Amino acid sequence: MIYVIKTLRVLAGIFIAGGIFFFIAATVGVIRMPDPYNRAHTASKGDSPGFLVSMLGVWFYWLTINPVESLKILVIIIFMLFANPIAVHSILRFCYKTKTPWVEETTFHLLKDQKEKK
Repeated sequence: MIYVIKTLRVLAGIFIAGGIFFFIAATVGVIRMPDPYNRAHTASKGDSPGFLVSMLGVWFYWLTINPVESLKILVIIIFMLFANPIAVHSILRFCYKTKTPWVEETTFHLLKDQKEKK
């Protein structure tokens, strides 16, 4: 039994470190991107897997402390997997509707192309 607890705690540390890697990579991407659209895209692409991996690490650790209460962490994970992309999408739609400027070098503008086809 003690080996299972130690193994879960080591896995928890590995997963949390992996989540931190995704968060750091997303942060670097946000700093380097030129406009809000690219920044939000980079943040959401790094945020979702970073949150998922780090919360799985927290879940593994919490399994060693209180397995019944660890079900709450699974509910949080499922909620955030839906909430994060929806939130980023709504923020970017607001930016688009308020005519937040794009970078001059933008070559692919999906929303503008769809409006022109109609």
